[in-house]
Amino acid sequence: MKSLAVIRATDILKLKSTLMEMNRIGLEFDGQPKEINPVSLEKTLSNEPGASYKNYEVCALVPLVQDSESSLSKIKSIPLYSEVLILDSSHQLFKNFSRLIAILPDLVLPNLHYKGAIKQPIEQKTRPSEVYLGVFVNRKVQLQTSSGTMYTGILRHADSIGVFFEPSDNSAPLFITWHDIKKIIIPRDDK
Repeated sequence: MKSLAVIRATDILKLKSTLMEMNRIGLEFDGQPKEINPVSLEKTLSNEPGASYKNYEVCALVPLVQDSESSLSKIKSIPLYSEVLILDSSHQLFKNFSRLIAILPDLVLPNLHYKGAIKQPIEQKTRPSEVYLGVFVNRKVQLQTSSGTMYTGILRHADSIGVFFEPSDNSAPLFITWHDIKKIIIPRDDK
């Protein structure tokens, strides 16, 4: 990995389009793009020159084989559907983000090419649960644990390990791992 692309988008389809354009012009990815929490990324990039603030819904870190200069020259020639920031290996954020690459979850992109195709039924037991975690962050949710306990409150942070949850009854905040979570529900009145 010689450089790192930080991609921020307002929706997953725009991020997918940007990744497809980057691939089309010959940028080689060094592994899978990784999903990162938009709120924590905005805090990290708030002092970075050239990074604008918007309400981004999905963000990804993409390790690149090319160096930052050749990546930047190629990026300028494509239509961007998302904001792309290229970091070279000497940048302080590059060092921080490169350590995160190993532990961040792979970015799950929707497959629109086969939208009209007949899909083979998949048994519910073998199908993985794939949910974009940013949907639940900073929203009032109902959280049911594997023991059957139901909590209501604000979900403050979600990542590949678990969730940080503030119950609405003003009790102490909780960190609950995904192993202990049975389901998360967004109440109808808060959608």
